[in-house]
Amino acid sequence: MTGYTKDDREFLETMVMKAKPDIPLTKELADPGPESVLLSKCTDYLKRHHYRYFHDYSQRINKAGFLDLYIFLPKKRLVIIELKSGTGGLSDEQKETVSYLLYHGYEVHQNVQSYHKFLEIMYGRD
Repeated sequence: MTGYTKDDREFLETMVMKAKPDIPLTKELADPGPESVLLSKCTDYLKRHHYRYFHDYSQRINKAGFLDLYIFLPKKRLVIIELKSGTGGLSDEQKETVSYLLYHGYEVHQNVQSYHKFLEIMYGRD
């Protein structure tokens, strides 16, 4: 695919605005189960809504410190998310990456532990 036309982008932006569900802002409770289950829910959502995203599936090959999801949204919004199970924490390499990205003004969400929190981030309500 060579990219979206101006009309495609405007349509997608309109659909994003119309599709905002009424998500109550509540204290996050960690989803039960491993991080991989949460990741699967999040990537399923992204695929259903035709969002472009990057997840480093080759962590054994690539440099340590990459965060879980890099999501490319309309209006040049790049959302970077690090998912964690209820007991997980950031590695030293990930802390360094988060610091770098925040310093340079990127939207970074670390220690996201629930699908509910993921949806709040996607709809700009975090």
